[in-house]
Amino acid sequence: MCGGLEFQKRSARLTQPELIEGVRGSGAGVDAVRVFFPSPKAAIRVAGQSQVDGESDLWLPWGRRKEEPGGWPEGGWARGESLAKAYWTRWAPAEVVIHPARWMEKDPARKSWWFEMEPGTGILCLRLDRAPGTPLYVVTDPATGDFAVEIHSRIPRIVQG
Repeated sequence: MCGGLEFQKRSARLTQPELIEGVRGSGAGVDAVRVFFPSPKAAIRVAGQSQVDGESDLWLPWGRRKEEPGGWPEGGWARGESLAKAYWTRWAPAEVVIHPARWMEKDPARKSWWFEMEPGTGILCLRLDRAPGTPLYVVTDPATGDFAVEIHSRIPRIVQG
């Protein structure tokens, strides 16, 4: 599915500090920011969406956790096969491509597996414009081959661009 994302920092100053509390792994001056879905303040970087104090990135909440109140979808993923259904329309969804350096999934033994993104690729997400905080959901597809057998049954949708 995608339980974690790693983004390369562009500057030592991150936007929206109340959301950045949910990122793990790095502090100012470090090149990578890791975000893990279980964190209640997990946020995903959407490049080029905001111009606040010269910053070119916007950090949006990653889905909604079970313990969080709200009427928008629980979880942090949108099954690719559900995108054409009316289910999502009430939240005015928009497709957004994010560009992490790597993504992570845990296997049944809870071992973390990190996967590098190829240059020129991104992960498709669904941004819910009518949900509080405008959360993002990682679009997933059924996994195949060894990944499906050994790691997880779903995989993020990797796209060009």
